[in-house]
Amino acid sequence: MPHSGFCTDDLSTGLSVRNKEQASKKRYVQHNSKYENYWLVYDIDRPTAHFDWQDIHAPSPTITAMNPQNGHAHLFYGLESPVLTCIENPKVHISPFRYLSAIDIEMIKLLDADRGYSGLISKNPLHNYWNVNTWQKELYTLDWLAQYVDLKSNYTDKRTRLEAIGLGRNCTLFEWTRLWAYREIRHRGWLNKEFFIYFCTQYAQGRNLEFPNPLPGSEVRSIGKSVGKWVVRHLSPEGFDRWCQNRAAAGNKLRTAAKIAKAQNRNAEILEFAIKNPKATYKEIAEFFKVSEKTIKRLKPFVHISRGGILYDS
Repeated sequence: MPHSGFCTDDLSTGLSVRNKEQASKKRYVQHNSKYENYWLVYDIDRPTAHFDWQDIHAPSPTITAMNPQNGHAHLFYGLESPVLTCIENPKVHISPFRYLSAIDIEMIKLLDADRGYSGLISKNPLHNYWNVNTWQKELYTLDWLAQYVDLKSNYTDKRTRLEAIGLGRNCTLFEWTRLWAYREIRHRGWLNKEFFIYFCTQYAQGRNLEFPNPLPGSEVRSIGKSVGKWVVRHLSPEGFDRWCQNRAAAGNKLRTAAKIAKAQNRNAEILEFAIKNPKATYKEIAEFFKVSEKTIKRLKPFVHISRGGILYDS
């Protein structure tokens, strides 16, 4: 459990923030902090929720917490290592969070869980109101969970938007806000920190409404604040100029490497052609490959030309 988080005994009365000791006595608690994901939790609204995961060959939940009145349950999957969510450096940590989001989306489909579940609070397994079972004592790695689901190739392409269910909403909203903020801070004349965080939060709140099941306001504000703080801290007019220069230098390096590789492939083809056609002259080879005779003569295996054609080193 986080050191402090949302909790309540009755969802109809709203949520309050309490420390871990007080929250642990409530029926519903916040299971992850706003910075880390230790748990993947799924809301299953059917009477057989706490055990029918076995019939579909889903991974064993770490814990299930079942409502004794109707059999509905929350399935908890504990992670061996937490995955950062609302993070200080979005560029560094977005890949593992995207991986987690992709797994979460497919787990929701596999378990036929509630797609509108916000994932903010869950049935508290420490509270004696729920019927609680422990099924898996060993905590999961992401690769272990990934073996149970079909991660399509588009999850590895960062240009492809994840589905707007589960953590896919968090990941997509984070990416939308991050990319918008990189441009906006320049267009708005490098605003101060407070104003820019405000604009990032407003943007995130607007884009959140595009989801069929929007994220809770607290998560949206965390995303906007995190992105705004990072961009203000790491982007400045001087820093942006350096970034452009580094990007241009990297591009030039890649283009140079590509040209060298292309020339090496062409040279290999010329040498192979010359070996198979020993009577070909410099001119004939140059015309065949549409290059100059000087290019042909520069190739090291060629020594000199005779009346019978090119002589080369074996």
